Order: sequence, then C-alpha cells, then structure tokens
Amino acid sequence: MKANKIILYLFFAVLFASCENELDIDPKQTEDASITLGTEGGITNILTGTYALAANGNAYGGRILLYADLLGVSAALNTTDLRWRGTYGELRQMYIKTMLSDNVIIEGTYSRCYEIINAANTVIENVDKVKDPAKQTRMIGEASFLRSLAYFDLVRFFAKPYVSGQANTQLGVVIRPNAIYNFNVDLSKERSTVDEVYKVIIDGLNLAYTNLPADNSFYADKYAAKALLARVYLQQGNYAQARDAANDVIENSGHGLSLNYAAAFNHDTDQTEDVFAIQITKQTGINDVNTFYESEDNGGRGGDFSIRDHYLEKFSSPDDRATFNYENAANGRILTSKFTDQFADVAIIRLAEMYLIRAEANLRQGTAVGNTPLDDINTIRSRAKADNLSAVTIDDILLERELELGMEGFLIHDIKRTKRSIDISENGDGSSLLLYDANNLVFPIPLKETDANKKITQNPGYSN
Repeated sequence: MKANKIILYLFFAVLFASCENELDIDPKQTEDASITLGTEGGITNILTGTYALAANGNAYGGRILLYADLLGVSAALNTTDLRWRGTYGELRQMYIKTMLSDNVIIEGTYSRCYEIINAANTVIENVDKVKDPAKQTRMIGEASFLRSLAYFDLVRFFAKPYVSGQANTQLGVVIRPNAIYNFNVDLSKERSTVDEVYKVIIDGLNLAYTNLPADNSFYADKYAAKALLARVYLQQGNYAQARDAANDVIENSGHGLSLNYAAAFNHDTDQTEDVFAIQITKQTGINDVNTFYESEDNGGRGGDFSIRDHYLEKFSSPDDRATFNYENAANGRILTSKFTDQFADVAIIRLAEMYLIRAEANLRQGTAVGNTPLDDINTIRSRAKADNLSAVTIDDILLERELELGMEGFLIHDIKRTKRSIDISENGDGSSLLLYDANNLVFPIPLKETDANKKITQNPGYSN
C-alpha cells in the first residue's frame, strides 16, 4: 500500500509542548535539538514533520472538516441535514452550539494549528542549512503553504467572520511571525485583527505560489497554493481574485475531474482530481472523517454523524451523489460513502471546488472568464449524471456546493461568507434563527490559552 509514498514521520529531537504546543526543545535533548536545527537533514525532517502534524486527526486528518458540518447544520431533528449521535460530548457542543472554553477537542485543534505554524516558521528561519538554493526555495514555499492553511482555519473558527466591504478590525487570532524555541519566557500576546490575519495568509500563499514547482509529488505545489488562494478570496468576497485563481488551477494545473463521482474518493494515492490531499498511512496520520462518518465495518464508529432525509431531498433525480451512501446494517443509519477507507488520503482541495468557485465568482462579477457559470455548473452536474440546468442563479450555485461538497468541511464557512442564518427551529418555520455572526458559531479561545496568555482577549459569549 502506497509503495511510492514516503512515510511521513515526526522529527525525533523536537517535541511540542506548552499552551499553544508550538515548537519546544526538550531540555534533556538539547544537543540533539541543536544538531537537528543545524543540519540540512534536520531541517528537511522538520518540514516532513510539519506535514505529519497536519495529518493528525485533530487537524487535517479530518476533524477540521467535521467541525464545519457540526456548526453548520440546524441540529433540529426534523430539519437537520446531518444528525450527531456520537458519544463525544465536546463534539456535541459544536452540534448544539453550546461550546465551552474548556472543550479539550477545540483546545487540541487550536494547539495543533499553532504547532504547524511554529514548525513552518522553524523551517523558514533555518533553511540556510540547506545547500541547494532550489531546494531552499521549494521548502520555503511548502512551509508557507502549510502555515497559511493553519492560519486560515484558525481565523475562520476562532474569530468573527470576515465581512466584505468593511474594515474587519474584529479580533482574529494571535500571529506568531517567528519560531518559538524557548517557552521559559513570557509569550503573552493579543490577537491581531481579522484583516491582519488574512494579509498574512494571502502573503504566504502568494510566496508559496512563486516558490513552488508545478509538480511536487504529493506535497504542496504551486497550484495547491493558488487553489487555497481561490478559497481564501472567496471567503473574503473578493470574487475577481477568486475567479482568476480558480481559473488558473483549472486551466494550467494539469488536474482533471475524476471520470465519475465515486472515483474522487477512497484512494490512497493522489488522483487527477486531488489538488492537495493529506496523506494517511498505516504508520502515520489519522483519517477522522472515516472515524466519525462511517460504519464499524468500514473502520468508523458506526456513523456518529449520519445523513438525514432533509439533505437527500435536496437532490434532483437522477444524481449519483444522491445515492453515494449506504445503510449501516448495525443501526440503520444512512452514511456517506465518501470516507469508507480508513487509510485513504483526506482530500483538502478537489478540482470540483475550483469549478464551483469560478462559476460563482463569474456570476457575481458578470463575467465568463474560462467558461460561463452555467457551463461550469453543468460540468459538475454531468459528472454526477444529473440533468443539466438551463439557467443558473447564485442560489443554484450555493445549492450545488452543498450537493457536491457535502461533508467535506465547507458548510459553516459558506453560511458565514454569504451572511445566511441557520434555522434552528424544530419545524424549520424560521421562528428561531442563528445569524451568521452569532457568538455561538465562533469557537472559544481555549481556557489553557487564556490562562497562560495574559494579553489575549476571549471571544464574546464565553467566560473563563
């Protein structure tokens, strides 16, 4: 399995600790750590270790995708698209929108993202140990991509949403521009604004796009950076930039849509549609979308998060996506077929998303860069054997995103960027709405962080 894949591993001499779990040097291994930071092999291992950190279950191994669905569904039995019936109380808090600052799962993801950021900073600051200038450039690009990816999800979950056309001075997350090697000093720092965090993300991705090659095996390449830029620009409502970035990936990356919808999922080597995927092996990484979405027979927990009729009724007939699911014989729950292989890679960016971004951005801009919005949407629908549309609206495109990208980590982010509300009334009559910028749709800053960081401000609606 994955014979052509380098096994990702954590660099042995560098341990992660403290409230943010950023890069720490174990005092008992000072000499080893010094050697690690002083050699080309050591710095290369740290970059490899950064990918391994991202592959953890509480990061891009799955939970960051899961959170977006937990927060985005109504949780009302009669109207919810997905129903949570798992035993993890911390995840149920997200589902019913009653999160607490001592939620250890939220704390774990917060810490993991800062581990990724600090490891990436460490690579960039010590890349001069690498002899080949071309390799230096590529490594800076990969580290910049991973750092921007982590900041993007931190700011989307732990801050009020970016709102197009305003100053976005609301508090974002703490920016750590330099690697931290010593935690025996005061690291207290206030959160930067949402706008400042987005600037760091975009600058990092532009640097990654410039530095990375067009093909970089299963590691981040220049088109992974441009695809993530398209996603970031869309979240900002910067439709012209989102359109152009998505078009660049579609036209120039060499990626293509899988021949059928099922072929886009459950594989352990990157396929044509994978613009960027997290590599999972039996030795490293945890596929937590499999854990929470799938049956026991398929490696999961029986379907902690199952599909409800309310979601299936959104599909027209025919549509392969409407039937890309199965009933768990053990409990009768309807489960997605997207994550049935527990050792499959976790797709972070599929080319289908780029078609959806280009279609939406073109429609909002009144342009047809690359193709018309209608043709792009029908390209996606045709692959799923769904009938073509004769005309397309923004609502059609947003629905198509739910049908194509469901359970892949987009729901709450799409709700927030389009300023929609979540109808949490039991019968879906609109009598109880959660606005897109509601306090309880934002994660709390973890209690351990606020205890250690005396300058940081907690999010509204939470107490320590």
